[in-house]
Amino acid sequence: MNYIVFDLEFNMFFQFKEGDFANPDLKNEIIQIGAVKLNNRLEKIGEFNSLIKPVIYKRMNPFVKKKTNIDISRVAQRRSFVEVIKSFNSWLGNDSVLCSWGQDDILGLRENCSFFGIDAIPLDKFINIQKVYMTYRNLPKQPGLESAVEDLEIEKNLPFHDALSDASYTSDVFRKVYDFSETAIINWEKVQAESEKKIAELKTIISQANIECPECKRFVQKSSAVTKAKKYFAFGYCAECNILIRHVSRIVNKDGEYCIVSNNSIYEKDEK
Repeated sequence: MNYIVFDLEFNMFFQFKEGDFANPDLKNEIIQIGAVKLNNRLEKIGEFNSLIKPVIYKRMNPFVKKKTNIDISRVAQRRSFVEVIKSFNSWLGNDSVLCSWGQDDILGLRENCSFFGIDAIPLDKFINIQKVYMTYRNLPKQPGLESAVEDLEIEKNLPFHDALSDASYTSDVFRKVYDFSETAIINWEKVQAESEKKIAELKTIISQANIECPECKRFVQKSSAVTKAKKYFAFGYCAECNILIRHVSRIVNKDGEYCIVSNNSIYEKDEK
């Protein structure tokens, strides 16, 4: 069994001029894939690195350009995502476990594959190295990759925010904290599908939430409401206390379980 420690760089929407709009089906477009292949003894046996020509967001988001040092001239003549991902899939080999720092990259990988009609990348074996490191250090909050590198006294001889460099650093962290426990390997596709189903169920619940006056504890009628991603906002007025009330419900993940956290507060009209 091999471990594929990968990292991605993305370009995303930026409103360069009036009338520009983001594509709702692809918020983040992959512009670089970097990966390190480790054998079952965590020895490096290969690497993959490729820039990708963007086709959805053809102008480089200035924040991405500053962070990654990737400008449009570096990617304009590169291969398409479909071509690169096919090469990446061949390079993975059989019986490989995908590994990354956190879940953002595997989420982005699935979204880009789905958008471009690619279903060959196996997502049934995955290790979240950030989570392994958090368990190793008994950390309650998610740390950044650079802080983990510094904590483990790993030499910083490569620039951060380059896909191959970050994959290399992540593999260095992995070597130091992984105890070969098979419980760290999850069927990410299955877990993600279950999480998305749970979130969808909770979304139907939060839209039915009641507004309670924080002063008199009476329930009041909603005057307006809106749902945004995993958040629900509603407003009401308590005639008894003569105050406006804002209700906020959030779908959050606590100890691996999704639940709803709600709050009712006095709302000032001049709040932004």
